[in-house]
Amino acid sequence: MSLIKFIIHRKTFVGMLFIGLTMLGYISYKNLAVELIPLVELPVMIVRVDAFQELEPSYVEKQAIIPLEGAIGTLEGIESIESFADHRSGMIFITYKDDTNVKYAYLKLQEKIESVKGNLSDQFMINAMKVDTERLSNMFMDIEARGDGGVDRVRNVVDKSVVDELESINGIASVEVFGGREKSIEIIIDDAAAEAYGITPSQISGL
Repeated sequence: MSLIKFIIHRKTFVGMLFIGLTMLGYISYKNLAVELIPLVELPVMIVRVDAFQELEPSYVEKQAIIPLEGAIGTLEGIESIESFADHRSGMIFITYKDDTNVKYAYLKLQEKIESVKGNLSDQFMINAMKVDTERLSNMFMDIEARGDGGVDRVRNVVDKSVVDELESINGIASVEVFGGREKSIEIIIDDAAAEAYGITPSQISGL
């Protein structure tokens, strides 16, 4: 009862106390840092396989993805491995357990990939990446293009007429196009001549 009497007889004091607490809460809320995606290290790694020329997805999978998956699967702390392949590239997504030391796991993954690279064809370039949450927070827009004539024609129109226009917009760092097939030149290598001149397929593809 003494507390109730105190509140009744000290109305001004109690009112000012509540106003002060409300103002304190409002100021704290306004100064609270808010991030769309906090800067944390996710226990996810990505191994990207890029081909120097268009290949059948089944070939990319058999010659690069499967051997890499087999090697990566021997590492500790892995929870799951998922992958996919298309005509020019492949991706392997590796999810680690929550208590995994991400920096240590990334170093071990790089070491494992380096040990496998020598057994893969020169047609592929392999890179390991960590999931960068700061970069993810900046990649927020997907634009879908549709049209007549098939996906290859749509891809060609986007490459010629859309990409440059988007990249010219202030604030856009880069534009990536997915889907369809890029125009390419097929080069048939004379193995005997290449060997005689000491030229490798990777050197030709890099020209």
